[in-house]
Amino acid sequence: IYKMARYFSTNLGLFLLLGDTMKRSIKDPIPEIFQSWEFMNQAVNAHLAGDGELAHNLFRKAEIRAVWEWLNPGWSRPDLNVLVRRPDGDTQEVPKHLRDPDRNIAPPIRSAVLQRDGYQCRYCGIPVVPAEIRKLAHRLYPDAVPWEPYDVTKQHSGFACLWLQFDHVVPHSHGGRSSLDNVVVSCALCNFGKDKYTLLQLNLADPRLTPPTPCTWNGLTHFRTVVPA
Repeated sequence: IYKMARYFSTNLGLFLLLGDTMKRSIKDPIPEIFQSWEFMNQAVNAHLAGDGELAHNLFRKAEIRAVWEWLNPGWSRPDLNVLVRRPDGDTQEVPKHLRDPDRNIAPPIRSAVLQRDGYQCRYCGIPVVPAEIRKLAHRLYPDAVPWEPYDVTKQHSGFACLWLQFDHVVPHSHGGRSSLDNVVVSCALCNFGKDKYTLLQLNLADPRLTPPTPCTWNGLTHFRTVVPA
């Protein structure tokens, strides 16, 4: 797992060197994100080994306050991330009847995007975890993995931060299609924090200009093979 942490840290370093003016992400990731991610991975492995007590303790350790503070309020108040309200040469909103009717992105497109991008955010590069894994962890360890859908103060910071999302690079409201060439894997902050705004409004570099880096991280999907602890 430490090799994986070094991989993601190196990947982030490369990202930060790619542009002098455009940002790669809403916010630069902090080291505590990777600490939380390591504890979550260790917790899943402990559970699969039949050690529920250790898994519980590790999930609790993954609840790091600094990660919560990094995530909030950026993902719940995307308007705070806007740097330029009306950039020159930006795209414009299109009438609703001209927008892609599949706003939620069809399952085959999601699968193809995930196969291409892997379990890592195309913006900031941090590892991501599907919601189904968080739901499973919450069901098995509700005290260690809290999750109140409508209260961000009662959500596990590690799972919230690493929550796998699919982002429309060109916003749906601006005519962006729910297609393989306009959808990328992203983390919660880079998706919810981007919201309806354009790359120019957020001063973000287009993630599609940086090819996805092959990675063996599986998003904790091995947790699906649950062994009762």
